[in-house]
Amino acid sequence: MIDFRYHLVSLVAVFMALAVGIVLGAGPLGQEISSTLEAQVRDLREERNDLRAQLDQAQAREELKNDVVAILTPTVTQNQLTGHRVAVVTLPGADRNIVGQLQDQIATAGGQVVQTARLDDAWADPESAATRHEAAAELAPTLTDPEPREGAEPTAETVLAAALTGEEVVAGSGAWRTATDRLVELGFLDVNWADSEDDLTADPPDSFVIVTGGLTTQQVEEDEAGNPQLQQSLDLIAAFGALGTPTLVAGYGTESYSDPVQAAESPVVRGVRAESAIAETVSSVDHVEGAAGQLAAVLGLRWSIEGQPGHWGLGTDAVGPSPSVPEPLPAEPEPGDPGPPLPEEETDLLSPLEPTPTGEDELGPVAPTTDVGSDVEATTGAPPP
Repeated sequence: MIDFRYHLVSLVAVFMALAVGIVLGAGPLGQEISSTLEAQVRDLREERNDLRAQLDQAQAREELKNDVVAILTPTVTQNQLTGHRVAVVTLPGADRNIVGQLQDQIATAGGQVVQTARLDDAWADPESAATRHEAAAELAPTLTDPEPREGAEPTAETVLAAALTGEEVVAGSGAWRTATDRLVELGFLDVNWADSEDDLTADPPDSFVIVTGGLTTQQVEEDEAGNPQLQQSLDLIAAFGALGTPTLVAGYGTESYSDPVQAAESPVVRGVRAESAIAETVSSVDHVEGAAGQLAAVLGLRWSIEGQPGHWGLGTDAVGPSPSVPEPLPAEPEPGDPGPPLPEEETDLLSPLEPTPTGEDELGPVAPTTDVGSDVEATTGAPPP
C-alpha cells in the first residue's frame, strides 16, 4: 500500500529535478545551447540571403537575354513570312496578351494576319456535343473535310478545319465561308478579319498558328476520362495537319516554369508531340510566353510552310529551343514602286515600243565593226594589246 511518505518523496524528487534543470539551463549548458541555436539561425539567414542574391542575378540575366532576343528578332525574322496570309486560331482560354504578341511578330516577319478565329467555351462544353454533331452533318457535304482522327464520319473538328482553310467541294462556291458563318451563328466561334480584308470576298489564309488555351496538365491528370477538351484540341490540330495546311501549335508555360517542367507545359503541345500521326504534319513551340519562344514560333511556321515541320522549346520531346534560320523570302515591292533604276549607261537602250535589234538593216545583215576609233572607249573589258 502506498503511504504518505511515498507521495512526499515523489514530490521532492520532482522539485529537485526542476531545480536542477533551471540551474543547468541558466548556467553553462544553457549558454552553449543558446549559442548553437544562434549560430544555426545566423547560418540559415546568410544562406537565404545568398540564395536571394543568386535568384536576383538569374532573373537579371534572364531579362537581359530576353531584351537581346527582342532586339535581334526583327532582323532575324525579316521577310521570313513575306507574302503569306496567316490566321491565328485560339483555343478556349488562350492568353490574349500572348496572342497579340504573336500577331505582332508575324507582321514583323512580313506576314499578314488576315484572320483571327477564337473558339468560345461552348465549343468544349459537353452539353453542346449534340449541336456540334448536327452542325458537322449539315456542313460536311459542301466541304472537302479530312479523315477524322478517330472514326470515319465527319466531326465538328474536321468541318471547322476545312472551313477555315477554304477546302470546299466546288471551288469558288463560297461554301467554306458559309460554313464558317454557320459555326459563328451557333456560338462556337468568333471570327475577325483584318481591316484590309473583305470578309465577303477574301481568300482563305494559307497558313495557321493555333494558340493553346487554358487547359493545364493538372486538369488532364485529374480527369480519368482523358479530358474531352484535350481530345477535341488534338482532333482539330490533326485535321489541319491532314489537310496539308502549314500549321504551328503555340503553347506556353515552360519558360516561366518551376520544376518539374512537365507540370507547366501545355498538355496540348505534349499530346501533339506524343502522337506521331500529328507530330509529322504540324510544328509546335512550347514557350511562346517569352521572346525566344516567339522567335521560334515565327521560324517554325516558316519551316512548316517549307514542308519541314518540327518541334521546339524546353518541354517534352522538343528537338531544341529554336529552329535554324531559313533563307528570307523576296521582299514585296511597295505599291507604286517602279523598281530599281537602270544603270546610267543603259537608260537609252530600248523603249517597250521599239523593235528588238536583229543585226540586220534594210539591205541585209550588218557586219560587226572591228575598227575602234580613238574617240571611242572599248567596252569589252579585255586588256589593250
